[in-house]
Amino acid sequence: MIVGGIIGTGIILSFYGNQIIFEELIKGDGLVKVGKNLIIQAELDNTKIGNGVYAIQVMDLKEGTITAKVLDPFDIEIQSQAINEKVFEGRFDMTTPGIYKLVIENTDEKEVQIFGVIGPEPDAGKKSLGFISLYVLIIGLFGMVGVTIYVIKNRGKSFN
Repeated sequence: MIVGGIIGTGIILSFYGNQIIFEELIKGDGLVKVGKNLIIQAELDNTKIGNGVYAIQVMDLKEGTITAKVLDPFDIEIQSQAINEKVFEGRFDMTTPGIYKLVIENTDEKEVQIFGVIGPEPDAGKKSLGFISLYVLIIGLFGMVGVTIYVIKNRGKSFN
């Protein structure tokens, strides 16, 4: 029961940690093709946190067709990245407070389902919650293996 409780705690912490990390991120999704970009806007304040993050998930990636751009509040491109992975994460420096935009473009005629998020970079405390949940799950799994080995060893002794 103790091992089950540890594993359950790890799962709960994992869900809670992900919820806290993603609560400040602005999400968007859509079908993207030539001439139809996905634009996600987030109002960010560089006085609270100096960096922003963005992430992109492409369902049916065709290499060399997806690009992501981050625009500052003056619509000046501050970062551009070719997306060659199904899941991509990037960071950018925030220079002024205002509305930052994540613009995702597809140069292929075929529509592709894309999910994207943009927002402030989570602080160290929020990130550590994700690591703690992973460690608790690993401890629980090692405990489960240990209990299984113990039961098997003791079961064999009781028959002798």
